[in-house]
Amino acid sequence: MNLHQLQATYQSHEDRILFRASFKAEDGTLHEVRAALTRRLVKNLWAGLIEGLETQVALERPQAAHARAEIVGLQHEACVSAMKEGGNFNNAYESVIEGYPLGEAAMLITTADLKIAPGQPFRINFASVEGKGFEIALTQPVLHGFCTLLKETVKNAQWDMTLAMPGMAAPGGVPALLN
Repeated sequence: MNLHQLQATYQSHEDRILFRASFKAEDGTLHEVRAALTRRLVKNLWAGLIEGLETQVALERPQAAHARAEIVGLQHEACVSAMKEGGNFNNAYESVIEGYPLGEAAMLITTADLKIAPGQPFRINFASVEGKGFEIALTQPVLHGFCTLLKETVKNAQWDMTLAMPGMAAPGGVPALLN
C-alpha cells in the first residue's frame, strides 16, 4: 500500500496527539492506522528526526557534512514551500476509510525507531508496548511535511516545547534550539 495522507491533531481530553496515516491499496480503497503520541514520545521523536536528517545529509553529501544543519534547514524550507504552493497543506483529510488494519482505536505509541540509508526514504517504525505497530516510509518532501505537521500540532497543544529545524532562525532572527 502507498502512503496517501498524514494528519496530526491535538486531543486535549487525553493530552496527546492523534496521528493518522492513510494508505491507498491497489484497488483504490483507503486504509488507516491511528496512533496516540505523548509529549515525551514527540520530544524524543523530534530529536531523532533532526539527528536523522543531519546524518542523511552527511551520508549523501560527505563533502558538505560540516554544513549539515544549514542544509537541513534549506531543504526544509524548499520542501515546505513546494508543498504549500502545490496546495498539499490545504487538502482536507479524506475520511472515507475502508479498513483499519490495526483497529479503529488509536494505539498508544511507546517507541519510534528511525532508519536511514543513502538514497532511500526515511523510515519510522512506530510501536506500542503490546508490540503492535507500523512502519512508514517518508520521501524527503513528505518527511519535511510531517515535521511541519508535528511543529504546528505541538504549538497548538501548548506543550511548552519548541520544535525547531536546524539551521533556521527563530522569530526575532535568533537561531532556534530544542527545549
